[in-house]
Amino acid sequence: MPMVKKALWLLSVLFFLSSCNPSDEEPTPIPSKDSVTILAYMIANNNLNDALLFNIAIMYDGLKDMNKPATLLVYWDGQSSMGENKSTHLILKYETDGKGKINGKPALDINATNREILDVAEVLKEYPSQISTDKNVFENVLSDMVSFSPTDKLGLVIGSHGSAWLNTISTSGRALGYDGSTSNSIELTDMVEAIETVGKKFEFLLFDACYMGTIEVCYEFRNVADYLISSVMEVPAYGFPYDYFLSDLYDGTVKGYKKVCQSFVDYYKSEYVKGKDGCWGTIALVDCSEVPNLVTQVKEEIISHKDMFSDFNVNDLQEYGRDPGKGIAYDLQHFIKNLNNGEVSKAFEDQLNKTVLYKGCLEESRYYTYNYDVDAENFCGLGLYIPLSTRPKWNTYFKTLDWYTASGWNEVSFNWNF
Repeated sequence: MPMVKKALWLLSVLFFLSSCNPSDEEPTPIPSKDSVTILAYMIANNNLNDALLFNIAIMYDGLKDMNKPATLLVYWDGQSSMGENKSTHLILKYETDGKGKINGKPALDINATNREILDVAEVLKEYPSQISTDKNVFENVLSDMVSFSPTDKLGLVIGSHGSAWLNTISTSGRALGYDGSTSNSIELTDMVEAIETVGKKFEFLLFDACYMGTIEVCYEFRNVADYLISSVMEVPAYGFPYDYFLSDLYDGTVKGYKKVCQSFVDYYKSEYVKGKDGCWGTIALVDCSEVPNLVTQVKEEIISHKDMFSDFNVNDLQEYGRDPGKGIAYDLQHFIKNLNNGEVSKAFEDQLNKTVLYKGCLEESRYYTYNYDVDAENFCGLGLYIPLSTRPKWNTYFKTLDWYTASGWNEVSFNWNF
């Protein structure tokens, strides 16, 4: 055999043997294009700093149990930095291969500290100090997170304080978010506009924030997400137990989202048995595509009973929140029953069931430490604000919402003293 041919033959043999070497590592699996990437927007520059740090840690634990590749992107704005020489405003990346590795390294064990879990994150972008509840900041960060996503399908988790549709002008509440001051909150309308500008519709939007499970919130977000997961009352400071259900959230199906909600209820019931304080809550899964149809039913009820509201008594309604009389949210279906002598029409009930795909609550008074409980019989999953004359500042802002007209409240005569 000529020397040149012999050399080529030896090279080809060596290449074949090296390519068949079983010691070679397989390429790291990456999320498929049709899978879901979860974005988590954490506004923690407040008294929830430690709780939201812990939420990131248990999200990491949830990723460890995944059996398929998945990506988690976290925007952090908190009182604590993410490690030495790192900003307090940054985007973190955790990506599991579905085989026990996260960011290309064996996942940390269950004894890992929150700090150790944060230190293994990949920092995709750091920002100068900024107000994360500013509309432009929210839009820019969200746009950056979308650009970093390896998949087209996205889910959004928002963790912070919340006060349903209210804004800081009309109340001492915190709207959504709380970046160092209650004045640094973002209105729902600004959030929706920012999401629309980014140009992405989310598979789901999970509010890890108080009071976001109201019909007003659902109406605002109906066009920017397929499904909403939220609570109509306060969410315990611990937040959602992500390590119990993260794979179900990535599942991207109604079945998976229902499991998320069930896990929320089961977790807090089990923690109460263990003696943990602050175990209470409600949860609901809403199909955003059905919200307009439900609003039509609500509008019909409000307009047909508009003469009842001049002296309407809310004391008999189930109210949500640990401070009775606050008035942020009353049960939607209980409100309709009250208008109709304890009955609801089949049309309304059928539409409510099409809209609220899952509802769950800790209904027993033993769970509540504020002389408050939830009556499961009068819990439909969604709350509603009733614009009484005792809340003039709230009502002034309420009239600016699209919901005010869409729901028929604009056709009701109130004795409001503005």
